[in-house]
Formats: sequence, structure tokens, C-alpha cells
Amino acid sequence: MSVRFIELRKIAARGTDSIAADTMRHLHARQHLGKAAVITTQPAPMLAAARKQWLKLSRALQKQRASTLHADKILKYTHSITHMQHMRFTHRSPLEVPDADVYFLTPDQLYIMPVNCWTVYIVNEPQLKEAQAMLYQLPADALVVDYLHRLPWVQELGLQPKQALEADVDAQWRQVKQFLHGYKIDIANLTQENPQTVDAMDDALDTLLGVSRKFLAAANDFQRALELARPLRCSKALRTSYDSLVILAHRVQALSPGVFTQQFLETYNEDDTLFLYDISRELRGEDIATAYARHMAAGRVHLAYALRVWAATQPDQTGPFWLLTDSAVRLR
Repeated sequence: MSVRFIELRKIAARGTDSIAADTMRHLHARQHLGKAAVITTQPAPMLAAARKQWLKLSRALQKQRASTLHADKILKYTHSITHMQHMRFTHRSPLEVPDADVYFLTPDQLYIMPVNCWTVYIVNEPQLKEAQAMLYQLPADALVVDYLHRLPWVQELGLQPKQALEADVDAQWRQVKQFLHGYKIDIANLTQENPQTVDAMDDALDTLLGVSRKFLAAANDFQRALELARPLRCSKALRTSYDSLVILAHRVQALSPGVFTQQFLETYNEDDTLFLYDISRELRGEDIATAYARHMAAGRVHLAYALRVWAATQPDQTGPFWLLTDSAVRLR
């Protein structure tokens, strides 16, 4: 049975700019899921205010990118900024502009919703029949964010609280940790800021490259649950553990045979909390032969072989080889 979810959200101050700022911060965490719609009686002014807030978020990310030397963070920010800059906002009907990303619609326009619309923000309340027509067109697991709290979303319209999505994140996280435990990998060892973290990450990467399909399937299930539940409140320690898994999955994917994608970059949290590698080692670099020999000597056969295969596909390997991952090399 198709299930949709409801989040009853409040903001401290009212006004177009305040609501636009909150909706755009919320959307920033969910932008990779698909399209979004903002339901308002003033679509043009709300669009203008929202676009202003969206540009502010993009500029803030550009400043964060400029202030870090961490290769994975640079890649994360670049990916997010590029995606944000290409998102298209419109207050026209989805029939008129089917390829937009964020729609600003009036309540009487809800009989024709965008295809693949995963998030709907209720700024001005629709009638019950309009809300029913809207929900019928949303995909399963879509989220409605209501700022007014007047419609019977749960009692009459059958939506479930967003907490159910957050509970699924916890369940998927337990399954991922159980999978890693079966291969003697403790995610906590990959989040500590000390020199041993580098070797622990390399050892984990070597192990998981030997079971890459099973690991990526488990990581993908967690990724999907995390995407649907975002934005997600959790402790800094847990957020860092989530990011550790994401970066590990990204590296396994990048070094596994097949087409490289940005899949796991999309699940990075919006907070700047990922510090997995010592900067001095990150900047030192080494050539591919040295990296291969070092991993072979340490018994990391899968990782050494994956680096050889990856290097064979690169047009130029005369410069330093950044140990972190092939994505860092792509940024050279």
C-alpha cells in the first residue's frame, strides 16, 4: 500500500522571507530526491523570496568549499553547488513547464501536480478535496510539510508522521552495522581523529572491496532511508558515523568495476562534520606504484588491485596519486 508522510513544522517568525528561508533550508536537505512544490496563494512573491534564500545557501556552500582542503568535502560541495545552480524554479503549471524542479502553486492548481514530486510545502491551506487530489498524485514515501496544522492529514487523509521515516533510518542503520560487524569492521573506528583512522579506513576498504556488491546493496538501502527522512536531527557523533559510512560506500563504489556515479555523495549531511583524514598525509600524495606496494605489504590485496585497475583507466598518472580516493584525483 502506498504511504505518504506528514511533518508539522513551525517557524518562529511569520512573513514571506521567513517562510521562504525555512522551506529552502528544508529543501536543501532533500534536493536530490526529486521535484518539490510550495503551495501558496502568492506564488510569484514566494518564488522571488525563495530564490533569494536559495542563492544565499549556495553562496554559503561556496564559502565552505573555499575554506577547506579536504578532498572529499570539496567534491561534496562542488556536487551540491552544481546541482543547486541548475535547479529551476517556476510559478507556472507543471503542464506548461514540465521540466522545472521547484513549483510554486496555488491551492486550486493541485489537481495537476508535478511528476516525481517528493516534497510539498503547505504555506497556504488547500481545501480537503484539493489536498486529496494532490496526495493521489504523489509517489509513495513522499513528504508533506505543513506550516498551518489545520487539515486532518493523519485522521482522514491517511498520512503517517515523519517520525516513521526516521525510525526506518534507525532500523537500516542497525542492519548496516550488523553487516559490518560480520566483517569485523567497527564504524566508530573510522570516525576518530587520529593517525590510526587512516589505516582503519584502508583496512575496511580492502575488506569491503572483496564483498562490494553486498556492501553497496546494504549501504544503498540505508542511503535511501536517510534521503527520505531528511532533514534529520541527530547527535554530532551519530551524524559523523553516518558520514563515515557514506564516504566508505563512495570509495568502494568508485574503486569497483562499472560506471562511476555520484550516488553516495548525495547523502552527505549538510553540517560540516566529516574529518576522517589527517591533513598532512592527505596533502603529501604518492605515486601509484608506491601506493600499490604499500597496500600489498600491508596485506590489502583487494585495495591494491583496485588501485591498479583504476590507474589503468586514467589518461595521465605521471603526477602524485592522492591516496584518499579516485574522486580526489579527479579534482587535480
